[in-house]
Amino acid sequence: MTTDQKNNVGLWNGDPVVIVRTPSAFAKQSLLYIQELGYFQKTSAFTMERKELASFLLVFTLSGKGELLYRGKKYIIKPQDLFFINCEEYVQYSTSGHESWEYISLYLYGNLIENFYEQFAKHNKPVISMHNPHIILDKLHALICGQSDRSLSAELLTSRLIGEILMCILQHPYDHPHVNAETLSEVRRVQQYLDQSYCERITLDSLADMFELNKFNLAKNFKKQIGFSPIDYLINVRITAAQSWLKTSDMSIVDIARYVGIPNTSHFINLFKEHVGETPHSFRKKWGNRSKL
Repeated sequence: MTTDQKNNVGLWNGDPVVIVRTPSAFAKQSLLYIQELGYFQKTSAFTMERKELASFLLVFTLSGKGELLYRGKKYIIKPQDLFFINCEEYVQYSTSGHESWEYISLYLYGNLIENFYEQFAKHNKPVISMHNPHIILDKLHALICGQSDRSLSAELLTSRLIGEILMCILQHPYDHPHVNAETLSEVRRVQQYLDQSYCERITLDSLADMFELNKFNLAKNFKKQIGFSPIDYLINVRITAAQSWLKTSDMSIVDIARYVGIPNTSHFINLFKEHVGETPHSFRKKWGNRSKL
């Protein structure tokens, strides 16, 4: 059965699907793109190994069980589990014992994929259990059904769908942080305080004292829920406020630094350049309000 015929009669009926794509020069330079997309149902012993392959692999399990060996650890893959790995490293995935395994695999590459993966690897094991699997399934279904079209428009749509899938799995730990309601409330109160009181002198110790929390638990729970440490979040709030003042006011850089809670001007300039990519003076020159009466 050809890919196009398969797309027309529907998916998930046991017949394998293997779609290989060669990206256009534009897609290769600017988009996320598919290298290979497949649907498989393995009913006997099956093992696949990859190494030194310029590709990232995403596998979603529909039914049965599989096994993943990655970075020296073995993982059992269950229905609604998804794994995301870098195939430059050694990886082995296989059926689990005598279990059948039905899954969709997506080998992908493209612009910024390394950054997506780096962010994913910071917060997740390679395997996550999807709490809303239909979201991923719908997008994978759309990817498969859209591959009969080889136009630029189809490449743009493919890149968008891949990006949406990656966003779903990057968002996963924050949608389901596995913290109780009390801990979540504590994190939100700290976050609100940082949003409103960033101009004050704030340290992790002072936050812990103010909210009567263990500072190590505060740091761990804040990062688990928000994605940044409390101090990194505070710096982001301060630099964002500084950008606004540089755009809309004639305040001196020294005064802006003090106003946003970073009284050491040299430290403020260094932080600003690290986060924005240029000095406050250069930023103001480009973005400042130049309107004249």
